[in-house]
Formats: sequence, C-alpha cells, structure tokens
Amino acid sequence: MEIDIENTVRSYGDMVLRLAVVNTKNMAEAEDIFQEVFLQLIRNKECIRDQEHLKSWLIRVTINKSRSYLTSFWNKFTQGFGEAEEVEDEEAIRVLFSKESLSDVTRAILEMPLKYRKAIHLYYYEGFSTKEVADILGKNESTLRCELSRGRKMLEKKLGEAVAL
Repeated sequence: MEIDIENTVRSYGDMVLRLAVVNTKNMAEAEDIFQEVFLQLIRNKECIRDQEHLKSWLIRVTINKSRSYLTSFWNKFTQGFGEAEEVEDEEAIRVLFSKESLSDVTRAILEMPLKYRKAIHLYYYEGFSTKEVADILGKNESTLRCELSRGRKMLEKKLGEAVAL
C-alpha cells in the first residue's frame, strides 16, 4: 500500500495527539510523541497493509511511545516534583478535546489511572469496539470489558462528587 504521509497526518494526527495526551497528561511530551510516531511511520511505511492496519499501527506505536516516556528515567525522576500528576497544559488540552472548555467528564478521565484512561479513550472517543480495543492493548476482551466497567464506575463516583459540591 502506498502511504501519503501528509494525508495520513491530516487524517490521523488529531487522534494520535489526543491519545498521547491521554497517556502522558503532558502536552509538550504528547507533541514529541506525535512527531516520533510519524517519523517511525516514514521509516516503516512499507510494512502497512491497508487503512485499517495503518490506524491500529498508529495507535499501537503511540501507546508504546507513551509507555516509553512514562517509564523513562527523566519522567520517574521528575515525578516527585508533581509534574506527572497534573494536567500540565490545560489550555492546549482544552483545545484538543473541546472547543469551549475542558468538560468535567474529560477532566475526570484525565485523572483516572492510565489503564482505564486508555480503554475509555479508545472505546468512547475513538469509537473502537471492545474486541478492537482489546487487540490494540494486547488484552483479553473480558479483561477490557472489566476495565471499562470499573472505569465507568470511577467516572460515576468522580462526577457524582463534582455534582454534590
């Protein structure tokens, strides 16, 4: 399959950037990951079979690059200073997820543990089925359904507390 990098960035760039933000909660790192993902695509574009494979490949590489950042020495060293706990560039994240403001739901999702954030983002924001998300994340489908269920309960609790305030 012949890949037009420019069209691929236009088609899937927002998805890659949103997924990197969801994983890292850091806009600057998400932008770096975005660049690394598309550089890797340029180097490996001959291995892409079709559009569906391209999309899942981009998601998998984005998740892997995000995981590399999260487990890096630099991130672990600076985590003690509170950088990894907060959404750092809220204005940029607000632009990515909605045009007006960062909703309570999006804010609650960004505060969830990573495994739930990834599952919820891919299922609800990117529109993948549970089977597709399980394949992308390398998990059993029933495990993924359990994570989605727990994630929804966390959201329910978090949003219920926000409404009560």
